[in-house]
Amino acid sequence: MDPQIDRRHLLQLNRRQLLRAGGALTLAALVPACSSGSGDGGNGATPSAPPEGGTGEAPGLKALVDSGELPPLAERLPASPMVVQPIEEIGQYGGTWRNGMVGTDGGRLIYTLAYENLVRWNLDWTEPIPNVAEAVEINDDATVYTFILREGMKWSDGAPFTADDILFAYNDVLTHPQVNPGDYGLFVAGGEMGTLEKVDDVTVVFTFAAPHALFLEQLAGEIAYMPTRLPRHYLEKFHPDYSDDAEQNAKDADFSGWVEALQDALWGGAMWHDIELPRLHAWVPTTPVSDATEMLFERNPYYWKIDPDGNQLPYLDGIRFGIFQDAEVLLLSTLQGEIDMIDRVVTTTTNKPVLARDRESGGYDFFDLVPDKINTMTILLNQNCQDEVKREIFGNKDFRIGLSHAINRQEIIEAVYARQGEPWQPAPLPESALYDEEMGKQYTEYDVDLANRHLDDAGYTERNADGIRLGPDGKPISFRILVATDSGKPEMIDSLELVKGYWREVGIDMSMQTEANELRYELIQANEHEAHVWDGDGALDPVNSPSFYLPRWGIDNVFASKWSNWLDGDTEDGIEPPEPVKEQFRIYQEVLVEPDPDRRNELMAEVLRIAKEQFYLIGISTPVPPYGVVKNNFRNMVDQTFFAAKFPYPGVTHPEQYFVT
Repeated sequence: MDPQIDRRHLLQLNRRQLLRAGGALTLAALVPACSSGSGDGGNGATPSAPPEGGTGEAPGLKALVDSGELPPLAERLPASPMVVQPIEEIGQYGGTWRNGMVGTDGGRLIYTLAYENLVRWNLDWTEPIPNVAEAVEINDDATVYTFILREGMKWSDGAPFTADDILFAYNDVLTHPQVNPGDYGLFVAGGEMGTLEKVDDVTVVFTFAAPHALFLEQLAGEIAYMPTRLPRHYLEKFHPDYSDDAEQNAKDADFSGWVEALQDALWGGAMWHDIELPRLHAWVPTTPVSDATEMLFERNPYYWKIDPDGNQLPYLDGIRFGIFQDAEVLLLSTLQGEIDMIDRVVTTTTNKPVLARDRESGGYDFFDLVPDKINTMTILLNQNCQDEVKREIFGNKDFRIGLSHAINRQEIIEAVYARQGEPWQPAPLPESALYDEEMGKQYTEYDVDLANRHLDDAGYTERNADGIRLGPDGKPISFRILVATDSGKPEMIDSLELVKGYWREVGIDMSMQTEANELRYELIQANEHEAHVWDGDGALDPVNSPSFYLPRWGIDNVFASKWSNWLDGDTEDGIEPPEPVKEQFRIYQEVLVEPDPDRRNELMAEVLRIAKEQFYLIGISTPVPPYGVVKNNFRNMVDQTFFAAKFPYPGVTHPEQYFVT
């Protein structure tokens, strides 16, 4: 594809492909990143030409084989290694990928280093393809999924990876009533968790009580991939069914007991603080998170993927994630060419002109990301707020419409987003088969008089001496919006500063509650927030990312957690939702079992119609396309790819085939 092709044309083509794909947008082609230059660029790389003959391995590993410290390559690879086609060319061994983050972001580490599910998305985001599993068989009604593993595959410590590991992960950890008392939605169909059985050492079968039509798509897009990251031979020492000393072993490892030890492994904490935990990843950590200023990862000698010439991957010797306390310091390192590839925190709208100015001196360029974001900033008023008065106010549709009309979106677009985008509510974008222009543009007109009329119609006509409207309790309407300070989205704080003034003009007092991301998550999950903001996912693929359109639990999307609990059957910790929300939930249950993609889209359109009618969320504008920075000597990086919660990037681009020159 011509790298200068007009992106509007590219996306128009993709929308037609999306109609056939049933909710997964397709790039017409992935263009290799334009890279140039030579030398290590400060990377410390000492690359060598890839060995010939289809038996290539990194020089350092070859030396260990020659000394007898490591088995030969043929004994380390499975019988059928996964073959990865490089984006540009066959790479060369050596070098370190220098990356950085502010604080420790476990989710980002997973997206970058640990995307090794049973299946994975292809680069075009059109279909799940085999990964850890060599093949998958599905019965006619999508209730039985048979996974055939790669014979001879090994964990990073050389121990065999077999069906027993998956059974242990699922039957002994994920579904253990003490380790995880609740269901895990990925494996639920017909209201029940699926069952898992072993056929032989390389074959497992998931059976569901009802059709689970989206199982492979959800499995490919899920970063919490339990079946492939809980090695039985290592973790069974913490399980009382396998070890009489499980409780003491857990305490010796600084856990309160065996339950906490297995929970730590299940939910991913162990991946970053237990460097002895065997993995299936291309690189394994050599330093725990703790209080380190950097995290170091080195090549896994038992990694199970090769390039088309038979050379074992990864090409890079390792990865170094600098842990920065300040985004400005990370930006400075990027400007100075000390970061090889990065796409978060520093790659903001505000920073782009600064990064563009120093491209030549820093020896880097940009690459494009196509977002699945529904908005630049989605305002989520907590419909289940613990404060019952605020809950009543937030539940008033006229109140929400009034707030929306009070926002001068065009001013925000010009002041915060460099004049990029147009006024828009949280809704699918034009590139989606489920695009609804009316949904995106409703209530976006900036009209203070109209805003005041809706707020009056909501019943809040009385004001105090400061002009603030009084709520049903006779007190001023005042609430806090929770916003993260370290999420790499500083524009949200700038936008909220403007929104605060707009709402003050119509008699509503809003303040910001700025918190670090970790605490923000804790407050949201505990339903201790009044409102919060995020961008939101599901602009391209609402079918697999529905959580900003109906109440479903998630990290960033919770606007009605108690409704979600009630709909999931937890009436004790739930609140019965209104009828339209119940109808949304009922229809989405049909989506989950519908095998026909076109019919799924028809059903999802009904879910979206109700979301449009209820208007629970308030947006600002269409998302500004994100971007990344890549050094000129950092090779095999795509020139354009998707940026979405259910498309685990950059893992989907096969970092194991990156290399430096």
